[in-house]
Amino acid sequence: MEELQFFNVFNYCFVSPTYLHFDHPTGRYIFRTRNVCWNVTLLTVSVASSLVSAIIIILDLQDLLGNVMGATTIIHHVMRQLIMVPLILWALFYSRTLVNDCTFALKIVQEKFTLLNRTSDRRNVFKLLWLQISIIAVVLFLGLAVQSATVWQIKRLRQFHYIYNLWAFAFLGFITQMHLMLAQCWTLFISHHIEDLVSLLKVDHTPVTLTKVISLWDDLQCFKQRIASTFGIMNVLHTLDAMLTCAVDTYTTFYVYELGLGLKGAFLNLVTMLLYTGTFYAFTYAHELLQCKEAELKNALKSMQYTNITKQTRDQKDFYDLVNLKLMMETPKITACGLFEINLQIFYNVR
Repeated sequence: MEELQFFNVFNYCFVSPTYLHFDHPTGRYIFRTRNVCWNVTLLTVSVASSLVSAIIIILDLQDLLGNVMGATTIIHHVMRQLIMVPLILWALFYSRTLVNDCTFALKIVQEKFTLLNRTSDRRNVFKLLWLQISIIAVVLFLGLAVQSATVWQIKRLRQFHYIYNLWAFAFLGFITQMHLMLAQCWTLFISHHIEDLVSLLKVDHTPVTLTKVISLWDDLQCFKQRIASTFGIMNVLHTLDAMLTCAVDTYTTFYVYELGLGLKGAFLNLVTMLLYTGTFYAFTYAHELLQCKEAELKNALKSMQYTNITKQTRDQKDFYDLVNLKLMMETPKITACGLFEINLQIFYNVR
């Protein structure tokens, strides 16, 4: 249950409307919505205030509107609004859908515990995920501190709305990174459970176990389809956001450096570009890992047919034939609204 409790951190980070808690009257864990209105209100105020401060800055620096730097700055802010507004609506209107998905995931965990009679050790995975969250938070804060100190040294920019815009923009960037991690973690959840099924098949080849493994795998495939449907539109926007952010921040870094301000002048842009590159790689790698684990499970299931061939009954052979027929069917993929499949190839295209 610890792996599902980890998802509560995304509720504290304002991107997930679900929360897992132990219900004492029923004596079991359940998912429910939590802080939906509070999170939506906070994000709405942050987006609105960031937009107002950005408009004030654009009006103050109208001389920048006629060059490439001004255009890239506007594109950057518009892109942040384009992803934050759907994200807020997603948290509001998909809250019940996500609760149902999480309840389905809870059912899978309970079924696997019944099958294995034990829980898997995920401590190393959790450490890596906590490390990823910590790196995002610390690096963004460090970038903000350096960028704010640099901006404050420029007399023309020594105003409240300039500094506020930096912090609000970085905060919204942190939110988008956390939502990207939420989708990444659900993909890892499926991968780890498929990996456990592969490990079970290596030590237990009985038809009874094989039947239970296939049943649980069907549930995982169904859950994967639900996650793909729930996060489909946001996968499109996250891919577009990563592409534009990396392009704009790379250009801004070189532009500011050539102006003589050095890397300090574009430190926030530099760390943001590196963070988006790293987190988007982790996001696509998680989906690539899922495909590899599915291939391993298929190979393990196929190998069952060739285990103790001479001792197999006719019914067992027919059962294995049905299993192979099932494996020939196309497994569902996690896509961005069906436009493209999420894998490492997407990362290479964005990069």
